[in-house]
Amino acid sequence: MAETIYSTYVVKEILNKLIPLATEQIGLAWGFKEELIRLRQSVEMIQDVLADAERRQVTDQSVRRWLQRLKDVAYDADDLLDELAYEILRRKVEIRYQMKRKVCFFFSISNPIAFRIKMANKVKSIGESLKKINDEAIGFGLHARLGLGNTNPEIIPKRETNPEINPKRETNPSIVHSDVVGRVGHASKIVDLLLSATNQQLSVIPIVGMAGLGKTTLAKLVYHDALVKRHFDETIWVCVSDDFDEKRILKTILESVTHEPSALGSTSAQLLKLQEELRGKRYLLILDDVWNENSLEWDALRSSLSGINSNAGNGIIITTRKHRVAQITGTLQQQNLEKLLDDECWSIIKKKLSLNEGIPLPPDLEAIGRDIAKKCGGVPLVAKVLGGMMSRTREKSEWSAIQNSENWNSLHNSNEMLPILKLSFDSLQSSSLKQCFAYCSIFPKDYDMKKEELIQYWMAEGFLQPSQGSNLVMEDIGNMYFDILLENSLFQDAENDYYGNIIGCKLHDVVHDLALSVSKFESLILKEDSVDDINHVRRLSIQCNGGTLPNISFSKDSVRKLRTFVSENKALCNTFVDFKGLRVLKLFGPTITELSDSIVGLIHLRLLHIFNTNIKALPKSITKLYNLQTLRIEACYYFEELPKDLIKLINLRHIYFNHEAYRKRLPKDLGKLTCLQTLKYFKVGQEAGNRIEELGHLNQLSGQLLIIGLENVRDKDEARSAHLAEKARIHELRLYWSVYSDRKVNHQNDEEVLEGLQPPQYLKGLVIVGFGGNKLPSWMLTNCDALSLFGNLIEINLINCSKCEEVPTLGHLPCLEVLEIERMGNVTCIGIGFYGMYSDDSYRKTLFPTLRRLKLNEMEGLVEWKDVMELTTTSVVFPCLEEFEVYECTNLRSIPSIQGAASLLQRLQILSCGVEVLPTGLRSCTSLQKLSISCCDKLISIPDLRELHSLTELEIGDCPSLKSIPHLQELHSLTKLAIVNCAKLTRLPGELECLTRLNTLKIGGFYELDAFPSLSSILHSHASLEKLYLYGWYKLNSLPEEIQYFTALKHLVIFNFERLEALPEWLGNLSSLQSLMFSRCENLMDLPTAQVMGRLTKLEELHMNQCPKLKERYEGNSERSNIAHIPKVLINWSPIKR
Repeated sequence: MAETIYSTYVVKEILNKLIPLATEQIGLAWGFKEELIRLRQSVEMIQDVLADAERRQVTDQSVRRWLQRLKDVAYDADDLLDELAYEILRRKVEIRYQMKRKVCFFFSISNPIAFRIKMANKVKSIGESLKKINDEAIGFGLHARLGLGNTNPEIIPKRETNPEINPKRETNPSIVHSDVVGRVGHASKIVDLLLSATNQQLSVIPIVGMAGLGKTTLAKLVYHDALVKRHFDETIWVCVSDDFDEKRILKTILESVTHEPSALGSTSAQLLKLQEELRGKRYLLILDDVWNENSLEWDALRSSLSGINSNAGNGIIITTRKHRVAQITGTLQQQNLEKLLDDECWSIIKKKLSLNEGIPLPPDLEAIGRDIAKKCGGVPLVAKVLGGMMSRTREKSEWSAIQNSENWNSLHNSNEMLPILKLSFDSLQSSSLKQCFAYCSIFPKDYDMKKEELIQYWMAEGFLQPSQGSNLVMEDIGNMYFDILLENSLFQDAENDYYGNIIGCKLHDVVHDLALSVSKFESLILKEDSVDDINHVRRLSIQCNGGTLPNISFSKDSVRKLRTFVSENKALCNTFVDFKGLRVLKLFGPTITELSDSIVGLIHLRLLHIFNTNIKALPKSITKLYNLQTLRIEACYYFEELPKDLIKLINLRHIYFNHEAYRKRLPKDLGKLTCLQTLKYFKVGQEAGNRIEELGHLNQLSGQLLIIGLENVRDKDEARSAHLAEKARIHELRLYWSVYSDRKVNHQNDEEVLEGLQPPQYLKGLVIVGFGGNKLPSWMLTNCDALSLFGNLIEINLINCSKCEEVPTLGHLPCLEVLEIERMGNVTCIGIGFYGMYSDDSYRKTLFPTLRRLKLNEMEGLVEWKDVMELTTTSVVFPCLEEFEVYECTNLRSIPSIQGAASLLQRLQILSCGVEVLPTGLRSCTSLQKLSISCCDKLISIPDLRELHSLTELEIGDCPSLKSIPHLQELHSLTKLAIVNCAKLTRLPGELECLTRLNTLKIGGFYELDAFPSLSSILHSHASLEKLYLYGWYKLNSLPEEIQYFTALKHLVIFNFERLEALPEWLGNLSSLQSLMFSRCENLMDLPTAQVMGRLTKLEELHMNQCPKLKERYEGNSERSNIAHIPKVLINWSPIKR
């Protein structure tokens, strides 16, 4: 029933659009004005009775059929009027570019007489169809009613039950902890279970519960738990859904571990790579939304996972709606997810209500709200969606309508939940907004919907038409609709970019069911199914996931109605000619290698999206698709360049293409595409049509803009011709000059060019790379008033500005969170002007008030960095700093105090600097988690670290002047410790026995000692220490005896023991050892005997690097008995031949 109600919304929206379109065409000299007038009149009469039809279709099947016929004719009328509009565009472009007219076949679209005859016949035919439909309405007794709005929609009777099984899902582990209610305690219980299961190689905890109850949310809480992150080396998230395919799951695991796409085709190759990546590591794997009840398939996957490594303590969490799944998978206690308490549901609703107002609720409204919360049945999804719906109004009558709905009686499972959720859908204020929500059903479940992409799809389908006289553009309406759906919780899991902009979201699987239920008559997703009849389908998505392509008949009659077509790995060859009604076309998958010239027939096309294909070029005919608004060419790594005549697409608003295209020139004269809003990058050339002045005509540009090749700009006036300061919608600007050695032309005018490239006022991110001037522009270097222009800046990167002599004034910027300055070698002093202080002692009380990350790198000329805290006691500096990195500033004598950042600083890294002491305030940094000090030749001391209770990593290396390290007592959180190559150290720091969680130790390189310092103080760590790196020096001829007691060791590296000739037999005691490496042990003659090496039963890798005598002994002789059992043996990083 829901889909028939949706038909009314569709018809209503199309008819609303037809009247202005018809009126527009009536005013043109087509020769069939009377027919167009009659068509408009028929539409107006049908509109008058539509509200009555909407009411009666619930019980009258004949009215439902009438609405379906009306919808078909309305779509045809929309196509007809759009074809007329296309003809106007075609003529406009031909006249503009003086296209040479050729002799055409009489009935070609280029023949105006033939075109008018054809269009007149179509208008007449559609007009007759509309008249017939109008006559039928009279026969049904449909009455005209005032107003078509549905501000108080009727409650829709219970819909037919949909299948439970989900289409493909793509969940991810992101979570907003403040949004979670009532699950924290349960998460802690699961964490305790995981951490205590150290004796099992692979423990499995199933989480079971109905849809919308929060299984995925609970798994996310565990995934992000601090104890879990500390306990497991890798945490991996895989959404399984109904596609329980071992190969796909292993591929997803591998890509999560390596953080890059995997091209490995076979399961065995994936397993070998996973063994390599996870060797010696403890991992937690989340398998979300599992439906598979085949125990054999689960056993096969479990066997593969068990073979990845032999560690004990690996964990798997499975979320499922099926108790049978839990029974066949679980090894630990099944976690049955309970419903929330009524007060917890009310808490969720209140969170949604507070989005709009902080005003307390009147008692009568709160009473209704609490009753609604009680009726949510403990299901958080229902509470969240209804809370979003309630947040839009404080009218008692509307809350009462929700409270008294009969649909509450059926809230028992996920399918019966839909009528309740549909209350939120029905409350959406416009038909077009309802269409936008329903359109989302074309995506797979839990698909990561990118905001810009989604809005462009809506726009292409015609859902975002501004009303007459409105100043809004389609994208503005799309943003409003997106926000409304997010506020109503029909969208969830909002994804933000670095600047806080929402860039994506997902649909909960049950909400996706709702979208399918209201649009299933028009939308169809095919996976491996076969279908013969798609005559009713307007939106078709083919998904094969690398498997068998669905069998579908693409007959002319069956595809002409399609408006959206999404195809995975199914090329259309020359069949575009039949897809005449398409507004949206997305092709993806590597088996698609070309795009047919027949695409020229898609005159209605608004959006073309080509993703991850092997297409090299677009056909020239694409430049005749004058209605095209969006062109997306993404992850097509063989794609070479855009068509030269791209500027003929005068309606183009958004262009996306590979960054690899930086090497290619853009088409000339892009400035003529005056509707353009998205152009991710522009490459400046010297020829007309490629100069920076092209940007000056693109007044609507928004989002990100990268400009490269700025060395080709002649002077300040040419730079100003880009009019960057006027492009208020650009939020991130990147300005790139080529390095001097690579410049084909060098005007040596970088300073005046940058002066002319003043950014817009509301910029959030600014990156300047390769600037060759001595001074930054006045808009960066002057007083605070000038810089107030950039009060919204969140991130600034100044990279390779090698000739600049001073850094800009930035300390007073109120929103700046990230500042990175790299390769500014001519800067000798960072003075008080950097903070926003001046010679007249004027300053703000808080300097760099929001800065979270500060990085200085390769500033070899920097000698002095003034400490503003030494000049005043009233200012606070860096109060929000979390990450502080100073690299390769070899002449820098001191670093300013970090006292102001003491409460929040988490990472401090100082590398290759000339400092003698570390910055003051370090001992107060109680949130510090990582401290890394290396290659600081003049550093002589390190302050007391005992108060750094949060410290988990401490690295001190290559500091030849350092004589001592303070005691490390009370650093109970420390898991990684490195003290390496500090020549003047004579002893290890005291109180190492306090390091009860030490997992990784790197130690050695104490060149003035005659023997390795005693490791007895860390013998207590024998059960936790898994990775040990020993650094020797020329005086040593043996290994420290204490090593033999570290029986939990999994990885041992022995480096630079030059006089070591033989290895002790106690090496065989290290029975947990999985990898063993010797490096630069030049006199090591041999490995222990076969008997000793044979005791290392878990050893999987042996490395011998720069050990010439070992190389001579074992190269080409891998069958020696003492290494024959080791699967992987490498000499100088190359595997030896077996």
